Amino acid sequence: MFNGTMEGYENFLSFNDIWELLFARESESVVIDCYVNAYLFLPREENPDIFWNFGYVGAALKGYVQSCRDDKSKEQYFEYAFGKLDQAPNEFDLIFSPMHVGTNHWALLVIHIKEKEFHVYDSLRNKYRRDIPQYVEQLKRYLKGKHIDADKWPLRYPDPSPQQGSGDDCGIFTCKYMECLARRDIQDLPFSQYDMPYVQAKFALHFIKAYFNAQGRS
Repeated sequence: MFNGTMEGYENFLSFNDIWELLFARESESVVIDCYVNAYLFLPREENPDIFWNFGYVGAALKGYVQSCRDDKSKEQYFEYAFGKLDQAPNEFDLIFSPMHVGTNHWALLVIHIKEKEFHVYDSLRNKYRRDIPQYVEQLKRYLKGKHIDADKWPLRYPDPSPQQGSGDDCGIFTCKYMECLARRDIQDLPFSQYDMPYVQAKFALHFIKAYFNAQGRS
């Protein structure tokens, strides 16, 4: 990635883009994708704290699917996203699907394959979002075609789920949910709004490191 590839994922990011990507809301889907690819998908020896066998279907999937008017187009978007996985969906423990919900917010949907449940981690849970259960129903229909009968899988909102104090950090919270869940570090999900300046600095460090690693390979 960053003018190269990492673990089969292609993302292009110039050094001059890093600041805007971290702090410009219109770019948050790219931030989320890049963080997953630059950090969570590092080789095991470079990231030994990642325990779960997880898949990732991209931050733009929900938006693409729910913009479609016909089922055939929705199916094509699901096929493209799930086709990037390196295993069949039922071979994972978790599948992460970040969601752009409402008009200007990010949350995380986790498909718990082994537990047969859908979990939503939302840093602004006080707002009811109709588009989340709608998206889950569309996912259920797609998974059924992949021999995963998820019709009766419940949609849960686990507690605790750290809540944001700022209106600008939902994408960062979404990334932290994935990081903690991938590490099985789920006891109270140990982060808060207070940690966000440190987390943003950590994101920038990962992006810059990945950028220079890619430059070294080019």
